[in-house]
Amino acid sequence: MTLGEKLKKARINKNFTQEYLAEVLNVSQKTYSNFENDKSKPDFNQVEDIAKVLEVSVLDFLSGDNITINSTNGDHSGFIYQNQLPEKLIEQYEQRLKDKDEEIAYLKQLLDKKS
Repeated sequence: MTLGEKLKKARINKNFTQEYLAEVLNVSQKTYSNFENDKSKPDFNQVEDIAKVLEVSVLDFLSGDNITINSTNGDHSGFIYQNQLPEKLIEQYEQRLKDKDEEIAYLKQLLDKKS
């Protein structure tokens, strides 16, 4: 199932219109329609916003058919992930992680100064 198909299914499940989600994302209805029709891809922040509004995990949108999980034993220590997310989404996610790490380091410095 494509990202667009997942977006549409989740939106319909919540009985939301494309117009409503477009307004929430601050994009045109045509832009949101293009997301659902796989003519363009939302950026990672938009996927997060859509997931929040539709009460769906971001991973539900970004994973699924393109990820396989194989467990070799009952404790799941043998998971193998085959992830084929779009490169741009991966880069955006990695940048957000880096930004969060820098923010945490800065806050730790502030706490250390107060001690």
